[in-house]
Amino acid sequence: LKRSSRGVPDWLKGQGMANRGTNFGAQGQQTSDQCAIHVCTICRAPIKLSYFVIILFVWQLVEIGKRSSNQSTEWLLEQVFLAAGKQAILLLTVLCHEFGHGNMARYLGGEISHILLWVFGGICFHTRPPGDGIDNAKLLRNDLLVVAAGPITHFIQAPIWGFLLWGLFHLFTTSPGSTLYYTAWDAIVDAFIPLKGVQSWGVLYTNGRWAAIVWTLVGSAIQVNVVLFLFNVFFPMYPADGSKLLVTGLMFLCGMSPRRAALVLLCVSVPCALLLIAYSALTFFNFLQTGMQDTNIFFSSLAGWMGVMSLSEANNIWNLRKSRQLHTHGLFQTARSWRRTERDSFGVIHRINHSDLDDDDVVTNFSCRDVWTSLTGGGRCSDCVGGSGSICGCLCPCLSRPVQEEPPREMDQVEAATLRVQRGHLLELVEQRQADHQRGTRPGSRQQQQRGSLSPGPR
Repeated sequence: LKRSSRGVPDWLKGQGMANRGTNFGAQGQQTSDQCAIHVCTICRAPIKLSYFVIILFVWQLVEIGKRSSNQSTEWLLEQVFLAAGKQAILLLTVLCHEFGHGNMARYLGGEISHILLWVFGGICFHTRPPGDGIDNAKLLRNDLLVVAAGPITHFIQAPIWGFLLWGLFHLFTTSPGSTLYYTAWDAIVDAFIPLKGVQSWGVLYTNGRWAAIVWTLVGSAIQVNVVLFLFNVFFPMYPADGSKLLVTGLMFLCGMSPRRAALVLLCVSVPCALLLIAYSALTFFNFLQTGMQDTNIFFSSLAGWMGVMSLSEANNIWNLRKSRQLHTHGLFQTARSWRRTERDSFGVIHRINHSDLDDDDVVTNFSCRDVWTSLTGGGRCSDCVGGSGSICGCLCPCLSRPVQEEPPREMDQVEAATLRVQRGHLLELVEQRQADHQRGTRPGSRQQQQRGSLSPGPR
């Protein structure tokens, strides 16, 4: 989950979240300001951790303590280590995901304000590149690239964990099939299946409990990346990345108007939100009927609350669309253009758009070549190594060295003299046209005055 911001005022204006309530924007901003602590700074990006993440981890430890009444101390330490490892892997995965959004914004000319890690995932607060509000094509292109950069990080994280699982397979295998897998590829394939996962019984019997815990954690890291990618891309509930990819893709690649794209977003986001709420309600009713302690009751409640906040977001978008104020929302800023093109008897005239309502014009269709151009050379990052403008320096700003800005070049005497001559010719041409215009209108005005003086008065 991603947001763009430059402090609180720009956050509220740019993302259309001025209304405080139960939406993601208001909750995320309030959590970042009041209910989060600064953990560290990575690559000039402050990292904040929500208090509720800490409370959730403590709750997990309490549940483990309740189940350890008849267990040994070694079992308790193993469960605590396993819970802490899974929590660390989840936070690391979300952090890399958010850095994907933020570093792409850096590559395009923006900057990361800070990153918030909370119970609903993460939020990357970053600035927009300068000049985005003028060019609609550039704004949509940059939004599409920034949104897509987050899920793309899972294509890098999952293979890294898979390579680590391959190394553990060769380390723990004492005989063919001792880990319940005959090849490392079989274990990696099981890890990529969300509802299956790697089997740890073979490692447990042959290498011990701690080796099995490490094997399980590496396999769960692959699962986390797969699940987060599938949920973000193929579950288009706003404000997940899938909904933003759908909307920006329709506007940028298909030329759909923002108002129609907003209607499409509502049609796909609202059913997804209702599905999460129904799942949460069903889990809660099962908990009431059975009376058994279910460790998933808390996570299902979070899912239901996500659905409620998504419905609040959908209601906000519907009201903005109904009042023709959709351009105040950060996802649909192109609904109102900054200028209007009109045609009269003298030709085409460009006027500043003073209207406070959305436009009715359809966004111009742009090609995918613009996306490729922006990836290869369209960025304006100032921290890239050697000033080459490559994306690698901006994706890893800690490893790059700042480029010293060159002083502005002074104009030499020849260029200054040429500019003065051109300016003088232009002024002479304007004065000559004004004189010709005056000479052409003076005779007519004199003849009209003479005719008016010779005309007989009323009798």
